[in-house]
Amino acid sequence: MRIRSLAVAALAALLVTAACGGGGPGAAPTSNVPDTIIVRAALPLTGADATPGGFFKNAYELYVKRVNDAGGLNVGGKKVKIDFKIEDNKSDAQTSGQLYEKFVTQDNADFLLGGYNTTSVTQEVKVANRLSAPYVGSGGASSSIYVDNKWAFGTLASIQKLSGTQLAFIKDQQDAGKLPKPLKIAVAYENSSHGNEFLQGINDGAKASPDRYTVVFSSAFDLSGKDYTSLLNRVKDAAADAFMVDARVGDMITMQTQYAQLGLYHKYLTYGPRGPEQQARDQLKAQGDYIIAATWFDGLMPGDNVKKFTDLWTAAGLKSSASWFEAGAWEAARILFSAIEKAGTVDKQKVHDTIMSTTWDNSIFPGGAIKFGTTGQADNDYVMTQNTPNGAHILIWPKTLATGAATIPIPKK
Repeated sequence: MRIRSLAVAALAALLVTAACGGGGPGAAPTSNVPDTIIVRAALPLTGADATPGGFFKNAYELYVKRVNDAGGLNVGGKKVKIDFKIEDNKSDAQTSGQLYEKFVTQDNADFLLGGYNTTSVTQEVKVANRLSAPYVGSGGASSSIYVDNKWAFGTLASIQKLSGTQLAFIKDQQDAGKLPKPLKIAVAYENSSHGNEFLQGINDGAKASPDRYTVVFSSAFDLSGKDYTSLLNRVKDAAADAFMVDARVGDMITMQTQYAQLGLYHKYLTYGPRGPEQQARDQLKAQGDYIIAATWFDGLMPGDNVKKFTDLWTAAGLKSSASWFEAGAWEAARILFSAIEKAGTVDKQKVHDTIMSTTWDNSIFPGGAIKFGTTGQADNDYVMTQNTPNGAHILIWPKTLATGAATIPIPKK
């Protein structure tokens, strides 16, 4: 155990050193810097989103532990410990908003780390803006979250960009003669801003290139559904070439199980950013083979920082999600705490301004850096994966990062 602990410490030191600099020339006098800063987060530790919430929790806690074990943050030349606590929002958006209100007004939190899923993050960001509390998260990609936003920062690129990335890949496959032109697409999307933006991205692509894409069916569905057979039968009647779905992990598992039971087939099948998650692979088994996803991070990506992160995660005895959950939470924590160090102060406005003005190099996300746009949302490129038999997956897009060739069209079973 001591050897593994030393390995974790060494790897974490490399990552934290790369992420953080000391207080800058404008650093506040140490007399104005507290001994401890208070940071809070609400996560879905129970309920429908408990599995991704658990990965966020592990990432946040691991990052904070590494910082505190090293003596704390270096704020203006003074070591400052992080008082960090997580509370369970029970996968409920209203509860999450109430918790973030409590964090600021009762716990006197200095800074906030974000939760998971569009509806919860939307409420969290509203509270952060109303109470002028710096917030960094990786749990919400819907651009509507960041309308009229000042105080919140989201590391995930937009859902419309996700749709556009998938269409770019489809175009490449059409040019290779693997998919027809125009591709007839059936779209199903969760009844949320996340789902609406997924559909909008596909519709925009079809409008811009009608010779390549045509949407022959689209329908919203409610979250946490139990029976999607009626929807799926309408999808079957649409006789589409591709089935493109925006769904959360639990809904994907339910829908794909029923999709297979009904004997549906499409040349191209995606659940948006979902597919390679270990939870889904364990439950779907062979029914999850060949699903395509566009995602914000994958552990198969090349690069020293990605390898350091995945090695650190493994050395800490933590199980991989086979998705972006822990990586997103790690990046949110890295940026928030690095910004406090770089600002050399715990002044909220100065930390906010540092987050906004800095290009956060040494990122494990695609492109190796994160820069926030004027709305507070990042705009990194996506990577795409395809599930392969025996519970594995490969990177298929962009071509420069591919670890294998996509199987398109998807084989009939």
